[in-house]
Amino acid sequence: MNRSRGISGFIATLILVAISLSLSYVVYQAVSSFSAPKAEVFSNQSLALGGAPDVVEFQVNVSAPANPQALEADNVNSHEGVLYFGASGYGTTPGLCLSTATTFFSVYATNAGTIQTVTDGTVTIDGQSTASLVVAQGWHEIMFTDASSCQVRGPDGSNISYPGPLVSTVPLIGSFPSTSFRLFLPTDGGSHSLLLVFDGGYDRLA
Repeated sequence: MNRSRGISGFIATLILVAISLSLSYVVYQAVSSFSAPKAEVFSNQSLALGGAPDVVEFQVNVSAPANPQALEADNVNSHEGVLYFGASGYGTTPGLCLSTATTFFSVYATNAGTIQTVTDGTVTIDGQSTASLVVAQGWHEIMFTDASSCQVRGPDGSNISYPGPLVSTVPLIGSFPSTSFRLFLPTDGGSHSLLLVFDGGYDRLA
């Protein structure tokens, strides 16, 4: 009888150890499955520039080289078209300009030279109020306001149209991948959700 109790106690101990190991494995698996992957660290600086509409300049720095994928403004995604800001807020359009709103996007300069625009509205290039600007090779942001017609010509003299490989609906300035990004966004000074999506994560601007 004493021998039988010893065996039973030993078996019970083994069962408890097995249960403990199983629970530890389950907990470890849960932590491994739901832990956030290592992501880039973002640092943002913003500067309100005023104007009509109000424009905010953002300087984004990231800890590792990244490629921009999309910009979400109040749940409107740049994948759907060229972004604009108007009386009803943010939206998208299939063209580069609108007569009652401000559109904003980037064009690619295949070489250094002058980007030229022709429009019946107002225009800024890389945040400067000008119809033409000498630029380096890379992406450059253009913003048209209250323009019913518009044309963009690259440094090589070719007309740039949308959709096309030389237009990006993510309004950023520079060459990518990069650890530094600059962009200008039209707004009304109110509260908006602005999310910049990269291939390695996302950065909430506001």
